[in-house]
Amino acid sequence: MMTSSRQRFGFRKAGVATLMAQVVAPDAGEDIRGPKPLIAIPVPEKPVYTLWFAIAGVLLLAVIAWFIWKSFRTKKHKASPPEIALAALAELEAGRDTLEAEAFADRAAQTVRNYISARFGLVAPRRTTEEFLRELSLDKQSPISGESDHLRTFLKSCDLAKFAGARLDGSQRSELVNSARTFVNVTAAPVAESPSPAVTS
Repeated sequence: MMTSSRQRFGFRKAGVATLMAQVVAPDAGEDIRGPKPLIAIPVPEKPVYTLWFAIAGVLLLAVIAWFIWKSFRTKKHKASPPEIALAALAELEAGRDTLEAEAFADRAAQTVRNYISARFGLVAPRRTTEEFLRELSLDKQSPISGESDHLRTFLKSCDLAKFAGARLDGSQRSELVNSARTFVNVTAAPVAESPSPAVTS
């Protein structure tokens, strides 16, 4: 009986050992390498707004600088009345063969009238030749009174082509332009102010 009890005890002990081995022993298919490393999930890149703002700012500053430079240049050199008149006469002379006599004479006279208005403040463009010459003859203090005869001849020649149908050949057209150019050059110099009368005590 004693032997039988030992055998039963041995069987029990063996059974417990087998059970513990089954519990403790890891499964062959189980992963025992530990936790896997974290996988980084890519995040979409944000648009680089700062770069675009910088480019837009540079372009805006360039445009503003260009406008400032253009305005400064225009103010720095504004064409004077003599320069405008001489340029208009040069253009008229270059196209003299393409214009009718009436149109040519009208442009020549208008160029001189506009010059007188801008240079001396006289309302020459709004008056007839006779009205303007009459006023000029009465005003002895006018800065162009010394050129009144020259101006009278020029304007009368233009009126003949404008209103009397006079024909103008190439030499006559050149003569009109040269006459106007001479008038502008002679009167382009600054007008000297007359000295104030001395005050006597």
